[in-house]
Amino acid sequence: MTRRLGLLVTDASPLITLAAADALECLTLPGLRVLIPDMVYFEVTQDLARTGAEDIVQWARRHPGQVEVILTSVFAEFQVVRAADERTRSKGRGEQSALEVLNAEIDRDPDLEAVLLYEDNDVRTRRFVRGLPERVTALSTGDLLHELEAAGLIQSSDRILDSAAKKERNVSQQRQPWSDEAARGLLRRHLDRDGN
Repeated sequence: MTRRLGLLVTDASPLITLAAADALECLTLPGLRVLIPDMVYFEVTQDLARTGAEDIVQWARRHPGQVEVILTSVFAEFQVVRAADERTRSKGRGEQSALEVLNAEIDRDPDLEAVLLYEDNDVRTRRFVRGLPERVTALSTGDLLHELEAAGLIQSSDRILDSAAKKERNVSQQRQPWSDEAARGLLRRHLDRDGN
C-alpha cells in the first residue's frame, strides 16, 4: 500500500513567498504532512527581522504533527563548518537537505508518494527535479496555489501572488504553470479523494 510522504519543501523560497503574502496556511490546506528540512528552516529563520521569518516560526508552532522540521546531516555539517568560519554560506544546502530527507523516506518505503514544493530556478533546472522516482513529483508554489483555487480552498491564487509581490517577492514565474500535469494531478487527486 502506498503511503504519502507529504509535501516536502525543497528550498526557502516557497516559505518566504507565502509568508510575505500572509498565506502560509495554504501549505496545510491539502491536509498533507509538510516536511521542512532543518537546513531550509534555518535559511528562512536565521534572521527573524527578515520578511516572514517570525511568521514561519509561529506557523510551524501552530501545526505540530502536520508541519515537521526534519533533522539532516547536511545541516549538522553546515553548523560545524560555520562554527569554524561564520562567513560560510548555505547556498545549495537547502536542496541537498531536502534530497537527504527524500532519500531516507524512499529507503524506508520504496512505494511512497511525495510532492516536492519548489520555487527556485536552480531546483527546477537541475537533475533534482528531473531524476525523481515515478511516485515523487515536483510542484511549484504557483501551481500549488492554482490547484487550491481550482479545488475551492482559496479564493484567488493571483491575490496571494499579488500580496507577495507587494512585499518585493518576484512571483512572475509563479503565475504560469511550471509543473507537469502529473504533479498537478497527484495533488488534485488527493484533494478530490479527501473531499476538499
